[in-house]
Amino acid sequence: MSSSKAEDSSMSESLEMDEDCDEFTTDSPHDNWSDPDSPPESSASTYVSPFTYYNGRRYHSDRFYSGSYFMPNDEVEQERLDLYHHVFTLMNDGKLTTVPFEGKGPQMVLDVGTGTGIWAIDFAGEYPEATIIGTDLSPIQPLWVPPNVTFEVNDIEEPWSYLFKRSSFDLVHIRTLSGSIKDWDALLLEALEYTKPGGYVEFQDYGCELRYCDGEVPKGTKLAEYMQLCCDASEKAGRPLNISSTIKDRMIRLGFEDVTQKKQVWPAGPWPKDKYLKDLGRFGQLCLSESLEAFCLELLTKHGGWTVADVKTYCASVKEDTRRSRGLYFEVFFVYGRRPLNPSTNNVISKTSQ
Repeated sequence: MSSSKAEDSSMSESLEMDEDCDEFTTDSPHDNWSDPDSPPESSASTYVSPFTYYNGRRYHSDRFYSGSYFMPNDEVEQERLDLYHHVFTLMNDGKLTTVPFEGKGPQMVLDVGTGTGIWAIDFAGEYPEATIIGTDLSPIQPLWVPPNVTFEVNDIEEPWSYLFKRSSFDLVHIRTLSGSIKDWDALLLEALEYTKPGGYVEFQDYGCELRYCDGEVPKGTKLAEYMQLCCDASEKAGRPLNISSTIKDRMIRLGFEDVTQKKQVWPAGPWPKDKYLKDLGRFGQLCLSESLEAFCLELLTKHGGWTVADVKTYCASVKEDTRRSRGLYFEVFFVYGRRPLNPSTNNVISKTSQ
């Protein structure tokens, strides 16, 4: 039988507001940004791009049949991804993973949706004896990497049998992919099947439900409205954003053992009195400023009927409202589960039995 451990620590930390806080800003260094790698204006048929361009932003190639990541992959987005990497590491006490490795540590690691590859590169430095494979829809990773890291351009929603050997990995790491996957049960089962017996699958992401330190989110809060619009559009797209709070139960139901969840508070601004949470809030405010437009641009124009001008105007109003707001925060979920040591155990649900 699957076992579960709940470590919802850090949620009991003080969320008292600092009434004297006046650090809020809406400035973004990329407000007037343009992509230096945008396609040439010439319509010459010889130009072949590994990317797709939409609404003034650059996205992954449209050659993938199943995969569809709704965020851009241009330089601005890459900076945001690296910023999120720092924040998630900070929220996990400086650690790259919550998995309790023992002994010699992992030997084979898969980073699903590696993005800029920063997690894989840092993990390779921490575990130099391990081999790390990072896979993504976009070839945006650096060329110069540690010798124990390789990057591949793959669609992780295609059958893994074309990509990897079964029972290969000690760790399959999945971070910030909410809104990008059609069938999370299928993805988790693939990860389970391609993890070694006793190996781990780890999920890290924030929940899209906006919360308030004194109870219900105040009515008229623009950020709450914004998140709901994005979640509704993601449902229409068939790739739901509200997924983080479901991963623990999914893992248990699918047959993972020793499922453990840790939740962390991520303030949406530097409003807390607690110094640690205030610092997290400063990053939260910057992350919001950098991601509001990119986060909703494709969702609202493709699935919500908005124009680009509407999106830009609306995001500016959300930024301004969030600057004045206090007490808002998100929950961040760190969840891992272990593949049973006996691969034939009856508690593992097969893909054909769903």
